[in-house]
Amino acid sequence: MIVALGRSAGDAVTRSRVRRIARDVFRPVRDEKPGFDLLLLARDDVRNQSRRNIRIVLQRLIMRGIDAAGRRRSTQDDAGGCKY
Repeated sequence: MIVALGRSAGDAVTRSRVRRIARDVFRPVRDEKPGFDLLLLARDDVRNQSRRNIRIVLQRLIMRGIDAAGRRRSTQDDAGGCKY
């Protein structure tokens, strides 16, 4: 998992906090779905967001990504394994 947080996401303490939360949220997914890569880009200031809100948003985003990857894989399987 890669978490890319620019300065616009907040100060160093805030960016570290978001990274810790993201790792914590992604850990169960990583164990259940090996080979699943994730890139998170934070573009807004998250300084005023609560830990709980960040966790909820990240969980939703990760689940959305897993669902999209699953749909993509099932479509590829239906196409006879052709990626494109």
